[in-house]
Amino acid sequence: MADLKNYVVILKESLKKKKAVLQALLESTRRQKDYIDNAEEFDPDVFQESLDEKDALLEELNQLDQGFEQLFMQVGSDLKAEQEMYRKDIDDMQSMIRECTGLGVDIERLEQQNKNKLSVRFSEQKKEIRKIKTTNKVASTYYKTMSNTHNTDAYFMDQKK
Repeated sequence: MADLKNYVVILKESLKKKKAVLQALLESTRRQKDYIDNAEEFDPDVFQESLDEKDALLEELNQLDQGFEQLFMQVGSDLKAEQEMYRKDIDDMQSMIRECTGLGVDIERLEQQNKNKLSVRFSEQKKEIRKIKTTNKVASTYYKTMSNTHNTDAYFMDQKK
């Protein structure tokens, strides 16, 4: 019985940590959104740093989920059997799970917005790069043509002798 109480405490702590990680992930996603919206020059290195930060948070989130799931598999049936005794703890955990789900939905929504904005931004950059390449090609062709004009022979020859 005492073991079950300890397991319940561990489950609740795991959910609290998960909520904190999800909040950090949401904040990181918001910073990405601000960067995408406000950066005049898009620096891939800065954006990669935010992706690396989010990757570390997602790894931590996966570990928390796996640990929670494994522990719940062990004690879930005992917890259901003692449901009335742990009613408040179960309600607290259900509430935290709902909060985590809400955070997950917010993160997903922001991620989709960021993806759409990045697609637009990248397509604009591709157009700009194509324009620059075309301009460079035209200029290069012009300079090559102009540099070869002084080497040409005269087309008209004087026929008088």
